[in-house]
Amino acid sequence: MSTKANLLAISFVIVLLPWLIWRVGLIRRVAPLAVVQILVGVMLGPSCFGQVAPALHAALFTRPVLAALDGVSSLGVLLYVFVTALHLDAAMLRRDGRMFGALAFGSVSAPLLLGLGAGAWMLHAVPGALGPLGNSGTFVAAIGICIAVTALPVLAAVLQEMGLLGARIGQTALALAALNDAALWVLLAVLLAVAGSGGGAGGLLLLGTALAWFALLLVVIRPWLARLAGAGDQALLVAGCALAILSACVSEALGTGYLIGAFIAGAVMPATSRTALLGRLELVTATVLLPFFFMATGLKAVIEPGSASFLGLLAVSVGATVVGKLAGTALPARRAGFSWAESLSLGAMMQTKGLMEVVVLTTMHDAGLIGVPVFSGMVAMAVVCTVLTAPVVRLCQRVEGRRGSVDGLVHKTG
Repeated sequence: MSTKANLLAISFVIVLLPWLIWRVGLIRRVAPLAVVQILVGVMLGPSCFGQVAPALHAALFTRPVLAALDGVSSLGVLLYVFVTALHLDAAMLRRDGRMFGALAFGSVSAPLLLGLGAGAWMLHAVPGALGPLGNSGTFVAAIGICIAVTALPVLAAVLQEMGLLGARIGQTALALAALNDAALWVLLAVLLAVAGSGGGAGGLLLLGTALAWFALLLVVIRPWLARLAGAGDQALLVAGCALAILSACVSEALGTGYLIGAFIAGAVMPATSRTALLGRLELVTATVLLPFFFMATGLKAVIEPGSASFLGLLAVSVGATVVGKLAGTALPARRAGFSWAESLSLGAMMQTKGLMEVVVLTTMHDAGLIGVPVFSGMVAMAVVCTVLTAPVVRLCQRVEGRRGSVDGLVHKTG
């Protein structure tokens, strides 16, 4: 087939296959669509399809096809990160950040610290862990950030499927995830600026220039966007997407990565414009464009379930995430007045990784901070932790329901 026919055939499979698999009842109850998309991307990559039919895989995924897929992938993930930032509610963050400050701090700091320890272990125990442009400091920091990630949009989808989106615990989880996202992008921007300049004053200069650009977006561009609210949905869509692309371009040129710029562009969008943009961008981005990103991720990941180093890396990263998120969230939540079941549910919700983890890992890999073995193992960790979220939350909810029933019975007999 021609290059264009190859590309279109692969695109057909990328868009349709994950959705068809996800529509199966049992799979849909266990995993959100993003997890299925990640798994299909890995299946179509060298770890599965490339092993079963290497000649066909090489014939389909030629250099021009890979370049085209990479371009669509970059645009898709750029818009996804922009959409993710549109979910941030500044008023909710101010209110819940003050009320649940200890929860927010614990849910980020505990897994971050465990992640730093896991990164130090990986550096010495996993062959090829360090990327070509990384050093021990940036590598350990990168793993710490990756372990601390919580995926806000995937968490919202899980809560929606479980009927908890409007409940107190669901709203608390979303506020904490939003604070996690905000902290993540700040830490990521600092790391990329320092790593890109070799550290020292150069990193601070790059970071200062990036902050000046972000301040310009907030002070000058945001008020102008607010005046577009009545100009019609078409004008708003064009302005929003153009701003996301421009901000991504500037951020990439400054060395803080194009996804940081896209996230900031979404964060500064006026509240009056967010609903309209989400209604027109979110569905097509998540179901049509994002699978291309997962395809590109799958082509980079090398999953080796028979490798001792791979299994060790997976076990350590999953353990650091689960323990860090559960302890860092559940203990402060219990002190804040939540029951143990609710506190553990919040901790389980915070371990949701999904696409955001893959985005961060791809950013670290493309920046040369982490090697392929670590990238592959951490992608597997993202899948495992996200799949674990719903069952653990359901278990906690059942325990809470039984405790409530016992308390009610005791109250009646008393």
